[in-house]
Amino acid sequence: MDSPKQSLDIALAELPKFDSSNGGPASPSTPGSSHWRRTIFTEDLDAPVTAVALPPVDSGFHAYAYLASAFTFELLVWSLPFSYGVFLNYYTTVLFKNGDSQLHLLPLVGTLSSGIIYIASLLVLPLVLRYPAHKRNVSIAGLVLCVSGLAGAGFATRPIHLVLTQGIVYSLGATMLFFPILTCLPEWFSVKRGLANGILFSGTGLGGVIVPFLAEALLNRFGHHKAFIIIACMFGSIACPAFIYAKPRLPYTQTRASNELDLSFMKNQAFWLFIIANLVQALANFLPGIYLPSFASDLRLSTTSGTLALSLMNAFSVPGLILIGGMSDRFDLRWSIFMSTIGSALAILVVWGFTAHLAPLLVFACLYGFFSGGFSVLWPKFIGVISKDDPHLYSTLMSLFISSRGLGNVLSGPLSTALLGHSPMYDVAKFGYGVKGYGPLILFSGCGMLLSTIAATYPHFAHKTIEVNITFGTTRRETVE
Repeated sequence: MDSPKQSLDIALAELPKFDSSNGGPASPSTPGSSHWRRTIFTEDLDAPVTAVALPPVDSGFHAYAYLASAFTFELLVWSLPFSYGVFLNYYTTVLFKNGDSQLHLLPLVGTLSSGIIYIASLLVLPLVLRYPAHKRNVSIAGLVLCVSGLAGAGFATRPIHLVLTQGIVYSLGATMLFFPILTCLPEWFSVKRGLANGILFSGTGLGGVIVPFLAEALLNRFGHHKAFIIIACMFGSIACPAFIYAKPRLPYTQTRASNELDLSFMKNQAFWLFIIANLVQALANFLPGIYLPSFASDLRLSTTSGTLALSLMNAFSVPGLILIGGMSDRFDLRWSIFMSTIGSALAILVVWGFTAHLAPLLVFACLYGFFSGGFSVLWPKFIGVISKDDPHLYSTLMSLFISSRGLGNVLSGPLSTALLGHSPMYDVAKFGYGVKGYGPLILFSGCGMLLSTIAATYPHFAHKTIEVNITFGTTRRETVE
């Protein structure tokens, strides 16, 4: 009688390598090595088992091809929100130069275009963790929304239309496009994960240098209608080829989807330390970039000077991200934390605070851009401390770090307005501290960066727990020290 026909799926079976020196199998290879194999299909239970090798971790064409693809999506998604100042200037001076009752909505477009991307990740990342086989479908749907939002902005005749298209539709699409791809990074990089994150996140800095000048040229030459159509076409034409290698390393059948949201990490004191430090750093981090152009104008410098300072800040974030990320792979994580937070604080308090001319302003832009962006590249390292590199917690924890940064981004706007409106240092202090209300803003930003160094105390909290009562749906879980 013929044997029954069945298909088998064996999860990450490790096949030992034969060692001829001792006549037996060699010691087991480590995860990610070339000796890890997976059985993908057999027609007959009596047939010999076949195996297919997985691509190596931290090296090889496929790992670096994924990194290049993810870098491309990082550049595309984040460069437009970080270049919104160019669009805002065009809207106020050209598109709506005759006035509009909704002009007060125009700054909201910029806030939404970045804030929604951060905060909506809290919904998208757990979703793709629960349904990992649909990561590609979610990203493709996000691309459609991005292109639709950008194209729709070209037909805007009122500020509210820009809020809906460039502010909301584009941002929701960007969240769906980018974050499912980001979740694949831990599969491709382990030892070199910090360096890989630094390279990936540097796409924002590179885009922040190129896109402002490109958008300004398109708007001035073609007007907003044709410019947005061109931008939408460019966005789609660059993103589509990048999908080829923006894929997970492990087959979807190897990815365990949990029916229950694991919140056990909330009992880890290090989790709360990192989240608080991340929120404080975010509150301070966005303020210098937002106000550099207006600060340059209040120093009676040309508008080109402010744009140049902002471009230099974005440009110098690229080597900073790569260096700080690479350091976190080779040295104690605390050195990278200190380098980012203390370097940023000194740049703000010592250089920006004593700026009165163009040269020190540009020096500040370079130093702050280099140090400040490195904090976010350390998130995977923070997650490793909390979860011991559990891949099933990666997406959940990453969504919390990203969304808490988005919360800091949103809150920093009204907070900065309040700080600028009440300045006891105006006309009393000298240099940057005495420029039209910027003294409290500079002090708040610098002190916030210094306070975020509390993240470096994580070894004291990493193995301590707190009592937490968690209720999620119908499941009640109690964790105690």
